[in-house]
Amino acid sequence: MTRRTAWLKGALLTGFLVMTAFGGAAVAADAVEPGCVPAVSAVNGKVEGAGGYADSENEKGDLAWEAGGSLSLPLGCLLGFQADIGASNKLDDTQYGAIGHLFIRDPQTYLFGVTGGGVDGDDTKLYAVGPEAEVYLGNLTLEAWGGYLNIDQDDGGGKDSGFIIGDVAYYPTDDLRLSVGGKLVDDQQGLRAGFEYQIGGMPMSVYSKADYGDDDFFSILGGLRFYFGGEDKSLIRRHREDDPRNRTFDLITQGERDRNRGNGQPAGGGTAPPP
Repeated sequence: MTRRTAWLKGALLTGFLVMTAFGGAAVAADAVEPGCVPAVSAVNGKVEGAGGYADSENEKGDLAWEAGGSLSLPLGCLLGFQADIGASNKLDDTQYGAIGHLFIRDPQTYLFGVTGGGVDGDDTKLYAVGPEAEVYLGNLTLEAWGGYLNIDQDDGGGKDSGFIIGDVAYYPTDDLRLSVGGKLVDDQQGLRAGFEYQIGGMPMSVYSKADYGDDDFFSILGGLRFYFGGEDKSLIRRHREDDPRNRTFDLITQGERDRNRGNGQPAGGGTAPPP
């Protein structure tokens, strides 16, 4: 492990702990100024889980799953914090991760902040940090996260790189979200699409997502998402007033393909062909 990588890991961990402590102190003090529209409406969160299928040209298709949760905290007027955790299994690789978001937000127009964390897989660890932004244009939302990426392989290899992830989401109704997007993580590209539908005003939704990437990697998942805390509201308001998306899954999906290439294997698993 290089000194630079060790410094980055320490900085991410320290920042995560400091932000979490700061969030707890702010909530305890109830530091929301009268008359302001806070970045996070109230202490709230979500838990989610899904199952499905994953495949690639170099790996036999198999069942896949993911599960995770988020907790969002108001830190006064315009400022908020969210902690994400997640786990996933695709193509016989189980990964776990944690992400922290620190952001300012006007629920009517934008979100901007710094987001960072890491994912631990069977053979590789990923660490990412960089700016995150959302722009709200009526029923349309533009979302992006990008920045610095460190790939740390268990066999001692690794490198510094970058990433960019972007999505466009449209809400045909206040309780239905449709999205398409793409990503470039290190030298690997992918496309994705998804939907989420909140059921009858309940704090519960059904969702599905599909990913396609290098070496014909493909996965499709469907499951349930449960919201808690705060007031009952429409899905579009939950996304803009409460918790941003769980970014752990963005790293996990690409991380599995990074792991396989880092070990001399094609993306998605399988055995590398002889030279």
